[in-house]
Amino acid sequence: MTMKLLVSAAIFSLLTFTSCQKDAPTAPATTNPQAITVVPQGTVPAAVVASFNASFAGATEVEWHKSSNQFEVEFNHQSQRHHAGYDDNGHQSSHSITCINAVVPAVVLAAFRASHPNDNVYEWKLQNDGSWKAHFYRGTVKWEATYSAAGTLIKEEHD
Repeated sequence: MTMKLLVSAAIFSLLTFTSCQKDAPTAPATTNPQAITVVPQGTVPAAVVASFNASFAGATEVEWHKSSNQFEVEFNHQSQRHHAGYDDNGHQSSHSITCINAVVPAVVLAAFRASHPNDNVYEWKLQNDGSWKAHFYRGTVKWEATYSAAGTLIKEEHD
C-alpha cells in the first residue's frame, strides 16, 4: 500500500512540475486590426462632410478617420465627445457618445494623437483630479492612457 502511495505521489509531483513550465514570451503582434488612419477633412467626400455638418452643427475638435469600408469621425458636441460612422455617400451608419461628462480638451486630444497615431479611443473619462483617461484597444489588448489637463502623459497601462 505504501509503495502505491509513493508511486502515486511521484507521478503527481512529476505531472505538477512539468505542467507549470513557463512558456517563452510571444512576440507582439505587428498589426493592429483596430488601427485607424487619420485623414484630413479635405480628403473626405463632400457628401459625408455635408451629412456630418447637418447632423452635428457646431461640432469642435473634429478628427476624421478612414477604415476599410467607411469614414469615422470623432468630435466634441453639446458638452460631450462623440463618434460617428458614414459610408462614402454620406449615410450615417453609427453614432455613440465616448465621453458623457465633458468635452475632451484639444490639448489632450493632440497629445493622445501624437503618441498614438493609429489607435482609436472607445471611451474618454474625466477623472475627479482633472486628468483624462483614454480607453482604447491595440489589437485585442485593452489599453488605458492618462493625461493631465495640460496634455502631459501621466501613465499608460494595459490588461
